[in-house]
Amino acid sequence: MMTDGAGLTFGGLVDLLAARAADRPAIVASDQSNPSEPVVRRSYGELVRDIWALQWGLMDLGIQPGERVAVLLSSVPEWILYMFAVARMGAVFLPVNPRFGSHELGYVLRHSGAAALVSMGQYVGRDYAALAAEVTGAWQPGEAAEQLPALRHIIGVRTQPHARAATTEELLARGHARLAASGPPPDAATPDSTAILFYTSGTTAFPKGVPLTHANLLPHSLGCAALLDLVAEDRVLTLYPFFGISGGANKVLSTFGVGACLVFQDTFRAEEAASLLEQERCTTVHAVDVQIRELVRIAQERNTPAVPRRATIAFMAGLDEALARRMGPVLGIDRFVHPYGMTETNPMILRNAPDDPFEARLRPGGRIAPGIALRVVDPETGEDRADDTPGEIVVRGGTVMSGYFQDPQATAAAFRDGWFHTGDLGVRTADGFVFYTGRLKDMLKVGGFNVAPQEVEEYLRGHAAVEDVAVTGAPDARLGEVVVAFVRVRSASDADEAALLAYCLGHLANFKTPKRIYLVDALPYHTAANGSKLQRHILRQWAAERAGRAP
Repeated sequence: MMTDGAGLTFGGLVDLLAARAADRPAIVASDQSNPSEPVVRRSYGELVRDIWALQWGLMDLGIQPGERVAVLLSSVPEWILYMFAVARMGAVFLPVNPRFGSHELGYVLRHSGAAALVSMGQYVGRDYAALAAEVTGAWQPGEAAEQLPALRHIIGVRTQPHARAATTEELLARGHARLAASGPPPDAATPDSTAILFYTSGTTAFPKGVPLTHANLLPHSLGCAALLDLVAEDRVLTLYPFFGISGGANKVLSTFGVGACLVFQDTFRAEEAASLLEQERCTTVHAVDVQIRELVRIAQERNTPAVPRRATIAFMAGLDEALARRMGPVLGIDRFVHPYGMTETNPMILRNAPDDPFEARLRPGGRIAPGIALRVVDPETGEDRADDTPGEIVVRGGTVMSGYFQDPQATAAAFRDGWFHTGDLGVRTADGFVFYTGRLKDMLKVGGFNVAPQEVEEYLRGHAAVEDVAVTGAPDARLGEVVVAFVRVRSASDADEAALLAYCLGHLANFKTPKRIYLVDALPYHTAANGSKLQRHILRQWAAERAGRAP
């Protein structure tokens, strides 16, 4: 391993790679959105020079340290360039879920005060130019738009999201000229600078901003590389999307931290992923259970020989012991990690060792990561729970954010006496393992994506026909659960399920868009001491019953 990450910045890691791994392969990217180069191969030397050049280009454009740069891209090579270039110049990289609709994108840009938006114009049939036009309105370069007063720049990647957008190609060309004349630009960040601002759905009406520093992210991610015994000769296939902390931060940083090669796709395509796994001789896989299930199926159909591999796997649709046992003989994955974490804490604060007993590796969680203090407590009293007694997982340490971005109320609610309250339930065993057992909050998890019911409810309440609405999850064999909504419409309204679904489509991310909307005469409230309270457990019963009756 080149470094343990202590005292390091993203820029420092980039410079180490230039000095120690320049000739090594850095990325193999399958990118069907790039017909001129559908498989991108870059060495670390090539990648670092582009990072330095892009930083020069962004600086010449006028991006300042501390400003937020929103990046609305799928998992393409430019995503990696922008993450390192923005963080190295002391600005803040803000990844945006490419599935977001105008409602969510507009909120994130406004709340973050983003100075720049980086986006494609078109991608796999989606019109991001139309989305940008809807959100930015009458934006002009260098001028504040009325609805987005901080936004000064829009930058295109390959195709243009705005007629007056700068282009990444222009920034790189200008930056390479500066690089040839002046050498690498300065690393303006410090370990305590915010490197990435993630927006994650919580139990509030809108996503919350989670600022994480270079020091929050780097030592943890490089420690994860050590846990998996990663070395420079490894080739790492990651199937996680880049916009989240697991795919974009942890998996990229852990791979680059040892100078290994990262293999990825712009979006998951099962047949191609199986080919990449074999043809690129990947020794490590990062994926969720849905993807692993597809890889197992394809390997069996192709009769592909199993090769010894390691993996991190998230079982999103519930523990699947049969799948976990098939991974070894079919894919060679006998050593795997099933970690627990979240954006606010980093993704692998609980993780087993790859050689722990199978029963421990199957359950989400495991051993507490170095540098982390973690307790399982009574959610009401804060007292520690006894072994084998479920309680809320609370955590503190160097991986944990300092607080939500521009949201002191949410920060105060999440932190008590210095401990971050995850809202998740866990249990500690007598031998020191801690396992995640469920959600204390109302959060839904749809195919690995967090969905706050309140966010979808608030959006639906914007429809003129909606008198009241409640959102919950319905069981789904593939995704674990899907979003469903129960709606009481106004008496004079003739709105139906189709009209309300159409109101959501394109404005909410597809994983947040209700799978079904049921019109009801009343919602399940009961009178409590502090007023009426929605009985969400009854909503779940309703959803399960209707799912059972669905054709």
